[in-house]
Amino acid sequence: MTTLTAFCARTGIDVAPAREALNARGPYDDAPWYMQAVLGIGAWVTAVVALAFAWVVMDMAFDVDEPNLVVAIAGAIVFAVSVRLLHHRPEGAFTAHAAVALATAGTLMVAAGVGVPAESVWAAVIATVPFAAAAVWQQRSLLLQFLVVSVTLILLFVAIWDHWGQMTADLPAVFVPFGVALLLYPPMRDVRPTALALLVVPQLIEILVFNFDTGWKLWFGWPAKGLLLFVFAFLVFINWRRVGDSQAQLLAAVAALAAAIVAFLLPTGASAALVLLALAYTIGSRSLAIIGALAEIYFIWLFYWDLQETLLTKSVILMSAGAILLACYGLLIGAMRERRPS
Repeated sequence: MTTLTAFCARTGIDVAPAREALNARGPYDDAPWYMQAVLGIGAWVTAVVALAFAWVVMDMAFDVDEPNLVVAIAGAIVFAVSVRLLHHRPEGAFTAHAAVALATAGTLMVAAGVGVPAESVWAAVIATVPFAAAAVWQQRSLLLQFLVVSVTLILLFVAIWDHWGQMTADLPAVFVPFGVALLLYPPMRDVRPTALALLVVPQLIEILVFNFDTGWKLWFGWPAKGLLLFVFAFLVFINWRRVGDSQAQLLAAVAALAAAIVAFLLPTGASAALVLLALAYTIGSRSLAIIGALAEIYFIWLFYWDLQETLLTKSVILMSAGAILLACYGLLIGAMRERRPS
């Protein structure tokens, strides 16, 4: 876990403006979380119904029965109006959620309106790139940035798989280092949702491909695991430098090595989850910690059921790995407590 002062010192950011930005809250944030949820659900339902009505009107009045250039133009207009509404919106969570829903739908309309007539997923990807850039630039809605960037990433994966003719299960792992870099060394604009999309979307796709067992892995997934474990080693090194005691440094290195070996034996998604956990500790993100822990549990569970061994052998393997990691954790915590002043 890192403090705001230490993070700002490491990244060259002024502490006062950073603290002011973190403490800043808009008037629409004053509603309780449950009211935000109710208004958000209502706004998304309203947006879906409005778009469905618009589609019926276009079908009846303009004889548009499938996505075409008209749909793409309409989607661009919907996106532009929604972003402008976000920029000059009145107080209220309903308006914000409705604008985000319509802007996301507008992006999908543009992708369909360009990609379907051209019969090319690549055309749909290229069409969504400007909207992803606009979602990053607008800085009014982090949710909109995450959704539009996620749409672009998913279309990109589909386009590559369509070009190759087969799903490559390890391909999404390439984008994880970019998400880590954006969070460790953030630019001037807030790109946390983009970084989260680069980290989470690959995990979701890995789960999807693993469940349907429709993809192939390059060299049994070793290159992807090697890349992810290299990123994990880099994150461990960042935190390892903060440990002053040599004994604690040695124990931390051994624990990290043991975790990396265990993750290397598990599916590729487990290595990505290990990166999420290390990154969550480095930047102090509770959300990433929860996502990483849930993903790690999921892939360990898959490994347990897919392992072609007896029940006793599988149990011994997992118990041994867990015991080693717990022993390393206990020794590390004990060493850190000993060096604390009494």
